[in-house]
Amino acid sequence: MDTVRALNIGAEIDLAMFCAYLANQRVPYRVFEERGRQVLEVASQIDAERVRADFEAWRDGRLRIERAGRVPRRRIAWRAMVSTYPVVVGMMALAIMCLPATWPLDGNRLGPVLPWLTIVPVSEMGGDLQFESLERVLASGQWWRLVTPIFIHFGVVHLAFNAAVVVEFGRRIERGAGSLALLLLTLSIAIVSDVAQFALTHAPLFGGLSGVAYGLVAYVVVRGRFDRGERVWYVNPSFAIAVVAMLLVMSSGVTEWFGLHIANTAHWVGLALGGAAACVWRPRNERHV
Repeated sequence: MDTVRALNIGAEIDLAMFCAYLANQRVPYRVFEERGRQVLEVASQIDAERVRADFEAWRDGRLRIERAGRVPRRRIAWRAMVSTYPVVVGMMALAIMCLPATWPLDGNRLGPVLPWLTIVPVSEMGGDLQFESLERVLASGQWWRLVTPIFIHFGVVHLAFNAAVVVEFGRRIERGAGSLALLLLTLSIAIVSDVAQFALTHAPLFGGLSGVAYGLVAYVVVRGRFDRGERVWYVNPSFAIAVVAMLLVMSSGVTEWFGLHIANTAHWVGLALGGAAACVWRPRNERHV
């Protein structure tokens, strides 16, 4: 069975307590010496990423391991997650916080929060939706509106689907390219896709992380063509084909037969931006190389 090298450290570091912790956490591993250094291997890339994060947390004091190997698992897991993937965790936190903003729509009301998150302010007058021009809104300094639509979700299922994709592929980018790279990529995709969606449809009530999700998927897939030897960028080709096929189906308008209106422009723009970004910009997270 193939193994993944999680750690390659000096022989002077005592790994006894850390290995006891891994055994307590039921993480399969093996340690051996190679050229005067200690090598710790695990069964998968996911385990390797977890081991590296926990090892760093242990070394700098954020993870306390008792001699019996008993540790508060939930607290350590969350600390390691926030430390390793701060941008992914931040995006998920904002999306969850903003989820209630769309609940008044079920009662045909806008509510007090949603108009502050849409790309332009919206209001209802005589049963019609009223909104300002994007140029006037930006001139007034409301620049946050270029990004906040990505945190609007129309239901738990909508959020859950987008979150699953963003967490998986955002985590890969944050691990392989760094937190700053993921942040800049997310903001760029969000701004361009949101503006494109509004410019082509003139409908302000759209939202969701799906445009960003498509962009992150495209970035990882295309970057995998350049960095073939790094597992963090590997994506099964069948998954990439399925993503494009799903986008084609949604763009056909078939979902509108069921009353489901999808922001396909944001999806296509996000997909194109993510792929283009991987062609010209491939930073590396040297801390985890």
